[in-house]
Amino acid sequence: MSSLTVIEEPVKFHMSLNVPDLVRAVEFYTLLFGLKPAKHHADYAKFELEDPPVIFSLAPHPPGPGASLSHIGLRVGSDETIQHYRKRLEAAGVCTQAQDGTVCGYAKQNKLWVTDPFGNFWEIYRVEEDVLPEMVRKSFEGKVARADAESGAKTRPEAVWEHFVTNGLPERIPHKGNSLDEVRLVGTFNAELTDAQRAALLKEVARVLKPGGKILTHGLMGDKPFPGAPPKLPGLAAMVAYVPAQTEPINVLRRAGFVGAQVVKFTEKAWFVADGVELREVKFVAWKPASPKNASETKQVLYKGPFARATADGGHVFERGKRVSVPVAVWEQLRLGPIAEQFLFFEPNTGAGCSSTRPT
Repeated sequence: MSSLTVIEEPVKFHMSLNVPDLVRAVEFYTLLFGLKPAKHHADYAKFELEDPPVIFSLAPHPPGPGASLSHIGLRVGSDETIQHYRKRLEAAGVCTQAQDGTVCGYAKQNKLWVTDPFGNFWEIYRVEEDVLPEMVRKSFEGKVARADAESGAKTRPEAVWEHFVTNGLPERIPHKGNSLDEVRLVGTFNAELTDAQRAALLKEVARVLKPGGKILTHGLMGDKPFPGAPPKLPGLAAMVAYVPAQTEPINVLRRAGFVGAQVVKFTEKAWFVADGVELREVKFVAWKPASPKNASETKQVLYKGPFARATADGGHVFERGKRVSVPVAVWEQLRLGPIAEQFLFFEPNTGAGCSSTRPT
């Protein structure tokens, strides 16, 4: 499914507010501005005013130390204009941070972040194209979302609970045990939590997930442990209070009993470099083990390579070119994971292997 191309006006002032209640905020600003939002999703809303020429967006996050202001920006018409701003600022000794091809506000953007002397975050950005909500989900989950995002097929609604970096930790996730298909931890590993708090949260996640349910984590990770106090980062990254090393979340998930942990996104270029640590956007997916009853059900896979053999959690060994039987839960994890192209997947009572992608 393709994204929607848009044509942007050359320059507009942009301002974004953090609000604790997005529904009430949209109702108020619809009344104030006398027009409906240009975009309105469960986690984002945007108004585009012509007079004055302002882009006003709302993010459903509790206001932080800087009160309600999230960030301020200028939307420009070209990457050359962004570079003009960057050269002028850096020539004066002001540090900037660039982001290219990032998805923000349901649009693909190139942007430049800078912080004023008082801690207010500014972005100078150009929008390349709008991005559909289902493609934002695909971006979040990587190829794990391929089955529904690319096929366009209607799937049953999934029961999902999400925790955001600025949200407080609940003593108990407000769902029954074994009731959720998916839990999303968005920036949670960047929150200032003790090891005990993090372990307690993951214990709750394991309680509410169905057997075989999925946990997704998303945040900024360092290429090595971060020394001293956390960095002061621009824009939404200002919410980062802790920077884990990039291997830490997988180890924490494994200790909590989750299996099949996979990296679904790891940006090649660091978003930020602070105190000699490269900070990248990293996304992981892992699963709650299947119930013992379902663990006896198996399906066959064939590992195509390129390695002579590969080993998965649980001791499952895949030798190149050899069909092996694995639990259905492992079969599904491989089929929907980022290495699916390296396997053939066999349905019971058939001799034909199926690829994870649709024929073109």
